[in-house]
Amino acid sequence: MVKWCCRFNLNASAPWLAAVACLFASQLLSAQGSSATGGNTQENSVQRSANSIFNATIDLNTTAGVIKSENDKRNYRYLVLDNQLRVLLISDPSTEKSAAALDVNVGANQNPVDRAGLAHFLEHMLFLGTEKYPQAGEYQEFISRYGGSFNAYTAAENTNYFFEIDNDQLDPALDRFAQFFVAPLFSAEYVERERNAVNSEYLAKLKDDGRREWDVYRELMNPQHPSAKFSVGNLTTLADREGHPVREDMIAFYQQHYSSHLMNLVVLGRENLDELEAGVRARFSAVPKRDIHIADNYPPLFDKQRLPASVDIKPEKELRQLTFNFPIPNPDQFYEKKPFAYIANLLGHEAEGSLLSLLKRLGWAEAIYANTGLQSRKDAVFQLSIQLTPQGVRARNQIVSLVFHCIEQLQPRGLSPWRYSELQQLADLEFRFQEKRPPMQTVSALAESMKTYAPKDILRGDYVYTAYDERLIKKSLSYLTSDNLLLVLTAPDVEPYRVSPFYSAPFVVRAGIPELLDLKPAVRKELFLPEKNLFIPKRLAVKSGSMLEETGTADIKPQLILGNKNMRVWFAQDQQFMQPRALINLRIKSPLVAASAEGAALAQLFAALVSDQLNEFSYPARLAGIDHTITANVRGYELSIFGYSSRQGLLMNKMMEVMRTSKFNGERFALIKEDLLRTWRNQNKDLPYQVLAKQLPVLQSDPYWSNAQLIAALENKTLEQFAQFASRQLIDAKMDALFYGNYFRAEALKLAVLVEHELLNRQAGRELPAAKLLLLPKGLEKPWLYAYPVEHADNVVELLIQNPSTSIDDAAHMMLVRQLLQPEFYNQLRTEKQLGYVVAAIAAPLLNLENSLLVVQSPSVREEKIIEEIDLFLDEQQVQIGENFTINQQSLIKKLREPARSLKEQGERYWSAITTFDNHFSRRLDLADAVARITPESLDNFYRAVFMDKNRRLWLTSDVPVESENFFLVDDLLIHKQQMQSIALP
Repeated sequence: MVKWCCRFNLNASAPWLAAVACLFASQLLSAQGSSATGGNTQENSVQRSANSIFNATIDLNTTAGVIKSENDKRNYRYLVLDNQLRVLLISDPSTEKSAAALDVNVGANQNPVDRAGLAHFLEHMLFLGTEKYPQAGEYQEFISRYGGSFNAYTAAENTNYFFEIDNDQLDPALDRFAQFFVAPLFSAEYVERERNAVNSEYLAKLKDDGRREWDVYRELMNPQHPSAKFSVGNLTTLADREGHPVREDMIAFYQQHYSSHLMNLVVLGRENLDELEAGVRARFSAVPKRDIHIADNYPPLFDKQRLPASVDIKPEKELRQLTFNFPIPNPDQFYEKKPFAYIANLLGHEAEGSLLSLLKRLGWAEAIYANTGLQSRKDAVFQLSIQLTPQGVRARNQIVSLVFHCIEQLQPRGLSPWRYSELQQLADLEFRFQEKRPPMQTVSALAESMKTYAPKDILRGDYVYTAYDERLIKKSLSYLTSDNLLLVLTAPDVEPYRVSPFYSAPFVVRAGIPELLDLKPAVRKELFLPEKNLFIPKRLAVKSGSMLEETGTADIKPQLILGNKNMRVWFAQDQQFMQPRALINLRIKSPLVAASAEGAALAQLFAALVSDQLNEFSYPARLAGIDHTITANVRGYELSIFGYSSRQGLLMNKMMEVMRTSKFNGERFALIKEDLLRTWRNQNKDLPYQVLAKQLPVLQSDPYWSNAQLIAALENKTLEQFAQFASRQLIDAKMDALFYGNYFRAEALKLAVLVEHELLNRQAGRELPAAKLLLLPKGLEKPWLYAYPVEHADNVVELLIQNPSTSIDDAAHMMLVRQLLQPEFYNQLRTEKQLGYVVAAIAAPLLNLENSLLVVQSPSVREEKIIEEIDLFLDEQQVQIGENFTINQQSLIKKLREPARSLKEQGERYWSAITTFDNHFSRRLDLADAVARITPESLDNFYRAVFMDKNRRLWLTSDVPVESENFFLVDDLLIHKQQMQSIALP
């Protein structure tokens, strides 16, 4: 499903903010560059579902009982208001935030033929004032003031609005939220601004390969199908026309489509169900029900007379992918039995005997994904995508034949009750032991699910497999034929003769697909269906006792259970979440890796090769809920295993074996090396704000290497040189480890000793090179500026405001100032001054040094103007930074004191503490106490000293401003780092 996430404000959980947040949350020493995890990066096999382990909770006041997991402590109520608005209430006395989402069963597919992007434009305008709350930024400011977040997206068939907020502010937040759907103003003064915002969003993604590919698909679809229309909108499609101002068309669209009977509302709070229901009825009963019916009698998505067909697309990035698109009926009608998920599981499998296994051996592919997509009310597409190597592009015809051989083999060999039963078993486990998601994510997803699933299945719809239906699976397989196929090749060496209309993607179309070839017996012999999954856990008992008995409390912090010259091991047994899962984190620090860019580059290649070699063995473990990663960082490696504890030892043993032996195939070495180089090159073609943000650790930490340095260090390395590195890299290595969850102390200690024996038994006396955080010096005459060219027409400016120290008090002040600045920065520079679509003030910590990053990406405003406006904004805020001081202070304290919502999140908090040298595991609570000590006077002093010191700033731009003499230009990274002050790291 394609979604357009529209409110790029600093509080929103928009995808790009998540990407930037991940960049900094990974911390300086935990990752550099791309993760080398191998296997899939998307869902590629099966929507995991469940149907046998449930506990039905039926409230006498509900319209329907909502089936929930036996371990789910929340209470649920489904009801339908008098205006036919469907509601799911969730009472959770322990929730850290309250949240709500409303999903409208109307999206881009309902746009008028001559008004592309109108649904998206309406979504933008809905945030800008209502009759009861007329101020345009009031909702945003209110949510932010009380520690909240908000966002919205427009998809093909629905529009989803959502927020979260401090628990004691749910009621007034709902009052504001409901007015969007009762009496919005659609103020005329904001029409031009939001039209520009939509256009900026469109322009920002012109080089996004996903958008470009979708643009080509639209050209090939049946022009009568609503999905064939441009969806995002731009200045042309949203222009005022004679007799048809866009505002009037938008209001007409709202009145014709936004009706209560097409809406699903989810509200999550600490209140009991009766209190939540009373609040919802009081506010949402006023949403008007209109006499509307949304047509679903769409024509076929693709004209059958034009299939089969082959399409070649030339991407912006260096990408190679072959996608098989088979039009199918909308699969939601079969959600209880999930026939297409069954098929996807078999075609997308990655273990020995799989299609991917053979393609890798032939040197033709690196990854495979199978799932349904391009879904509308009536139809969808079953997609099988294969990530190709350059050799795979040349072998496209053979790959097509291999795919159809695998499809043909499913009917005589792949249809088996035990395979379906295994999917049921895996899904049962996932539903039974699912962990809490963030409140806003929870309500948004459930609100969308409500339009698909029966009320009783709202929670379990993604997990339910009711019965093996061989006839239905055969019927579903009948759509996967060579005459019902759109075959799409994406590759750099495509020779196009057409370009798509809105994103200028070059492509070529041909009738038909390659002729299917007979496979040799030796090749057919290599393809066989997966065996039974040996990683499905058998022991699901939750261990308890040891640490609880010793301390008498369930609030247990990790204890150091082993400390010697090689390693430090922390252990904590979970006594809170009571799940049969555990988290194991290992950080290996290698002097050879940390010594140079060459060491860092070779380490990333080593991590990628280990993941690749493990994939056939570990893929069944991943399906069974035991996942692992191995990533390289600038000082070594980080290994992580999370999932059911009973089978983790088996996976860990295999990981240690592969790392210790370091025996890699020469062909795989060459292919994965090129794939890694391609990843680094492609990162310079990410969205501009992402490209610039990734330069911060390069500039302000040591060691840390730019992509250019890593590429130069790796591109000429031979297998022999790599083998020498691999054999020596663990000499003098040291390790930190955390075992948390469903383990006894003795079990954790046994595994830790195994790791030490396998990996850390070679010493030569080398010390780990020093690592430093770099601080901008004080007392300079002008600020620093680093111009990093991006391959995009948009202009980007980012300003790093760096804390002067790593102290708790400085960090607390930085966090509170940022929370106070966030809504106004977005409102002033994005909404009022229309500088660009991407406008945010976000956290940018490097380890335990808390920093802030102000970001503006604009399609039309030059860098010098953006710099001027950011400067002006910070000047103006000096006199009003203390407004709403107490409310924001208390909100931030609550956020820092929020308990972890899941075992995994708690384990990640513990691990973050270890990697940022917080061996007392108290930094979050210490920060909360420090925020509580802040006074308006101390905040004002901090703002003047840190935010108003204009010469102690680091600007990052996509081009050198005209008045460059006003800055110290960073021309040489080495010289720049030598000019910085530093904080030494352990």
